[in-house]
Amino acid sequence: MIVEKRDPTLKYPPAIKDEKTRLVLDWLLEFRFSSVEILSKRIGQTPMNSNRFFNSLKKDGVLQEFKNVHTKNQRYLIMTSVGVSYLEALGRDISKAVTRVSNLGKYSHIIHDLSVQFAIVTRLHNYCEVIADKNIQFGEKGDRPDAILATEKDGRKYWSAIEFERWRKDNKRIYLTFKNHANNFANKEYTGVIYIFQQEADCKHYEKLFNESMWPTFSRTPKSGQLRKLSNDFNPDEIPKLRDRYVFQYDPISF
Repeated sequence: MIVEKRDPTLKYPPAIKDEKTRLVLDWLLEFRFSSVEILSKRIGQTPMNSNRFFNSLKKDGVLQEFKNVHTKNQRYLIMTSVGVSYLEALGRDISKAVTRVSNLGKYSHIIHDLSVQFAIVTRLHNYCEVIADKNIQFGEKGDRPDAILATEKDGRKYWSAIEFERWRKDNKRIYLTFKNHANNFANKEYTGVIYIFQQEADCKHYEKLFNESMWPTFSRTPKSGQLRKLSNDFNPDEIPKLRDRYVFQYDPISF
């Protein structure tokens, strides 16, 4: 998703609505679903001030609500086939557009995905492009970062990854992600990773493991997905400035 900026010169209500609609639908095309709070931040408004706008999109048949059983049937937003047609007319690639709510109503990782979205939307001014995990083209499913984001300088894009840790993983999985990021750096998929934590204690725990002189290495068993320890440990200090590419931030998100 290209990060389009709001145009402050727009004066007429229809043009302003078209712009906000485009920003919202581009976001839903990338992330599949979202909340009013997150989408309001995307268009630079509060949920209260944007309430009329979102109601109009639902009335126009561009958006629809769905409930999720894992969040006490709280309501979220997804675009309809009308919204997809709107984006298709703008020349967007709609091949991965999601409009069915049946699976999302039972989706168990909804809070994690919303947390990732919130972390991104609050930092969006720093980036020119965003790719959500399900649209990342490299790596195995389950081992990809939560998102990758690009900054632009002198006509070049520089990519970094984001990992949102709502709950602490076990040490095996933590070290596996550390090493996966190191591999992705070597493959020039992106140049750095930001870990964002819901709990301060988890942030400190990850940093402690990260600062160990040697990292144990693991591989994922293809059929079961279980992690198997390998005989050779990894020394991150053998690669110059590798440790400088990992950032750990405690930044809790409340829903």
